[in-house]
Amino acid sequence: MSQHQTVTDFYKYQVWYFQILGVWQLPTWAADHQRRFQSMRFGFILVILFIMLLLFSLELLNNISQVREILKVFFLFATEISCMAKLLHLKLKRRKLAGLVDMMLSPEFGVKSEQERQMLEADRVAVVRMRNFYGIMSLGAAALILIVPCIDNFGELPLTMMKVCNIEGWICYWLQYLFHSICLLPTCVLNITYDSVAYSLLCFIKVQLQMLVLRLQKLGPVIEPEDNEKIAMELRECAAYYNRIVRLKDLVELFIRGPGSVQLMCSVLVLVSNLYDMSTMSIANGDAIFMVKISIYQLVMLWQIFIICYASNEVTVQSSRLCHSIYSSQWTGWNRPNRRIVLLMMQRFNSPMLLRTFNPTFAFSLEAFGSIVNCSYSYFALLKRVNS
Repeated sequence: MSQHQTVTDFYKYQVWYFQILGVWQLPTWAADHQRRFQSMRFGFILVILFIMLLLFSLELLNNISQVREILKVFFLFATEISCMAKLLHLKLKRRKLAGLVDMMLSPEFGVKSEQERQMLEADRVAVVRMRNFYGIMSLGAAALILIVPCIDNFGELPLTMMKVCNIEGWICYWLQYLFHSICLLPTCVLNITYDSVAYSLLCFIKVQLQMLVLRLQKLGPVIEPEDNEKIAMELRECAAYYNRIVRLKDLVELFIRGPGSVQLMCSVLVLVSNLYDMSTMSIANGDAIFMVKISIYQLVMLWQIFIICYASNEVTVQSSRLCHSIYSSQWTGWNRPNRRIVLLMMQRFNSPMLLRTFNPTFAFSLEAFGSIVNCSYSYFALLKRVNS
């Protein structure tokens, strides 16, 4: 498999779906009718999301005094807010984000040895497996949300939103059921697409840092006088390579910061809502299938925020290895100018890469994931105690 094919596996299906939604930048040679059709597709999905949020909001207002009913609405209301943030962010930043693909495919990020090629291939396999696993989990959770009401003798609709007509009527029930399905599936796939491509981009940065670590460690000793010139050139190439990685990281941070921050906030609402809902259920009361549905959705939500926090944490870990890797090279025999370059590079590498949220003091990391889980459980315990 060529490097071009390997790199495109990191994002090709996700970018294809973004193009279907009309949020990805079209090429400059695209015709006018293609641009109009793209705007129509974006308008369609935007209207669907807006109607969903409106009906969720009306349901919230109708049940403002009932805690459990409010939390049932939050079950998917917060998720749809996160989807809206992702959709609008991608549309508004599409010109800047279009450079991500071009940068990843540029020869500047090409492999230089068989070991680097194996690193890139191993990361590609991991990204594809994660995407498939996350997609199956998410689609399974969406299928349960849609199927459970049918098993439950048509007692309720898949989504807890305001009903526009009486669902006791057969025609009205199925029309609303169809509307809920049309609303749920595209947004579910949007979540899968965005989260998996965010993970892929972060993994691509991680493997680039691993390759840089390898190149720094392989810097050899000075045997002949001209070796100093060769090492000086390799050091400058490594410094330029690091600067390119930083520019790529800045673009990926732009891709993740806004929607990722909203997703972290919304995930707290979803986790608290699901925990409270499960605490009021009982298998003895026939709630077993609903508990399974809520539990799977809870796992998907946890996985959704975990993969981004984990991949961001890996970027930070790999970038923190750079300083040690250049110190591990055989620099002691180099001339004074080369040792001075090493010192400057070590000072530059001393600050590890962090992918920050809207709050500059809070970065995507495993620590952030732990904070989200702890915070959610604390809010749930407080809510449960107040309403006990």
